[in-house]
Amino acid sequence: MKSFMKRILLENGFSIDENCLKDERAFQADRLDGNGFDFLTVSFMNQDQMSEDTLTENIQRFRSAVSEENGAIVGMDKNLSLLIMLKVDSLDHPPAIQSLIFDIEEDPYTFKKYILTYTGEQESLLTSLFKESGQDVTSFLYKILYDTEKFSTFKNRETNENALVYDLVSKMFIKLPYLSIKNQHKEMDLLLNDILESFGENDRGTWDALMGLREQNGSDPSIEAILKAVGVDDGE
Repeated sequence: MKSFMKRILLENGFSIDENCLKDERAFQADRLDGNGFDFLTVSFMNQDQMSEDTLTENIQRFRSAVSEENGAIVGMDKNLSLLIMLKVDSLDHPPAIQSLIFDIEEDPYTFKKYILTYTGEQESLLTSLFKESGQDVTSFLYKILYDTEKFSTFKNRETNENALVYDLVSKMFIKLPYLSIKNQHKEMDLLLNDILESFGENDRGTWDALMGLREQNGSDPSIEAILKAVGVDDGE
């Protein structure tokens, strides 16, 4: 998962520093351009390592290392984020873990904090699909996100591979502010065309008359005008 996350950030304009944090289970990702800058610390933990004391110690240590590396940049504090990739035994977290996640993410101090949970099975499925795709990682993530079959299984709370992969990818878009959900543009057959193709010759004439009436009178024609358009005489 570490390699996968680095790919995402590199494709979104970040540079990666594996050394400044002095922790083999973490890396620093920075993005500096003419319009601003972002500093993201990414840390990987297993569920059995998750405790308030451990998190507090890591947060303080990471903060010191990033400040030492980039402290001369004005406004850095406002652009510091910490992403904890938490590998869990099951997506059904124990209440204690869920409570700790909430407390950490809601803590306003030091970093903006995000905790992304995933299982070993999800990690294997995602990396395997990515290798098979032959795409860059960002395009691959969008393909998963807009896959209607995978979304349907996820929405219906199924437990198959499609649902597991979709759960992980959707959380990446939620927890990583650098990934944005784009409008999806697909060519779809218009329902109107299907309706028109089902009309007979007489029905099509009625339709055309009603559409002409709409063009002339807007969306509120009189009853008499409608009756005339559909071929009903006043005396009928």
